[in-house]
Amino acid sequence: MSNPHIGGSARTAPVAPWQDAVAEALVRLGWSDSARIEAIATDIAVVVVDAFLDRDLLVDLSGSTTFSLSVVLEGSGRLSAKGLPPVEVEAGTAVLFACSGSASGEDLFRGGRRFRVVDLRFEESFLIRAGDERLSSLAERCADAAGGEGGGVFLAGFPAPAVLLQIANDIAKTPPSGALGRRLYLHGKAIEALGAAIDALDGVSKGRRAVRPQERERLLRARAILDRDFRSNWTIERLAREVGVNEKQLKYGFRDLVGQPVHAYLTALRLDAAAQMLRQGVSVADAAVSVGFGNLSHFSKVFRENKGVSPSRFARLD
Repeated sequence: MSNPHIGGSARTAPVAPWQDAVAEALVRLGWSDSARIEAIATDIAVVVVDAFLDRDLLVDLSGSTTFSLSVVLEGSGRLSAKGLPPVEVEAGTAVLFACSGSASGEDLFRGGRRFRVVDLRFEESFLIRAGDERLSSLAERCADAAGGEGGGVFLAGFPAPAVLLQIANDIAKTPPSGALGRRLYLHGKAIEALGAAIDALDGVSKGRRAVRPQERERLLRARAILDRDFRSNWTIERLAREVGVNEKQLKYGFRDLVGQPVHAYLTALRLDAAAQMLRQGVSVADAAVSVGFGNLSHFSKVFRENKGVSPSRFARLD
């Protein structure tokens, strides 16, 4: 990824104070080459971080007026804002944060694992245009949500519903480019994500099953197994048996926790690995076999559906 800077529609989106603060924090964390900040409209920006932490990181952070929705896709830590209880986060956690004026806190990012998060920032002009009394005034939203405490700061963590996790995954996997169509796509995804988060926080979403702590641990183990051994022929039955849950728990729990069905997640892992091999000059046939596809035509079809181009053409892209 590029160094933390404003990309996309930078010419039409003035740099907001929070953007300088976030860019500075990324430098302090050593994530300059593992993150990007991209303005996709005059009042909406996307921050994507994808970094491996070899040790715990504890950092003091400060910033100015902002309204953000963060979705943790991988990793864990603890977020805090002065005057409010800290929020523990892990894969599958969504966090709404808002402050009117300046705010400070001490955040912990746990090491020994990959940390991947999508952070969406909405300016006050967007909140006003949204026309909802809960969003139309940022300062009022902060005061109301925090019960008048915390100095106009709001911080809430909650389990992200499957739809929100899927949106965050879609955003994270969208490759950088200056294309207008891509920016419009991200604009729609950002607004969709905020709607899903507000619904989840208000308890409007229907049919979401709570994942118990013990079950969550086993589902995270299932994802870890796929991450390190995605070339194997994993079935729902085999993976469920491996981690000690029934097939129904795996199917629905994995989707709720990760934001994708098991098969879709496994396919994405394989295609990402194949794409990396193609960039390194490996032939299409060898890449397909190496990542677990036994049928070359099926591999080509799935690759095109997910990456937008055929494997052979992808290999020729700069």
